[in-house]
Amino acid sequence: MNISYHGPAVIDDPEKFEFRDFVRNAVGLEVQRVFYFNKRLYIVDFETLHGIVEDKFIVVEIITYSAFTEVDGYRRWIIYHNHDDSCEYTDRVNMLRGDTTIIPVVKTGDRFVRKLEEQIEKGRFRTQ
Repeated sequence: MNISYHGPAVIDDPEKFEFRDFVRNAVGLEVQRVFYFNKRLYIVDFETLHGIVEDKFIVVEIITYSAFTEVDGYRRWIIYHNHDDSCEYTDRVNMLRGDTTIIPVVKTGDRFVRKLEEQIEKGRFRTQ
């Protein structure tokens, strides 16, 4: 049986946010992590579909939602304080409270982020 791989394919153009709105979006979506690449932070949600078509096993990776914001460099954490509606992009976690959300930032250049980077460089993204 042959295997055919397609993707990652992007369903919709990525959304560009200001940093504060990006963080609110990440918290609202309950993301487990965001990705850093080339002075940008990314939220990437994807699905992997597979099936058999004409004696071929087909695998398709689809980016179902993506968003990004521009930052000045890599830091390890995003900290969001819900009560104050304030956020930090930092290397240190301190002053934890009951209303604090911590989102790790993963430095990567994986195929999903590279695909989104291609689209952004071509000007194919939505703005708020």
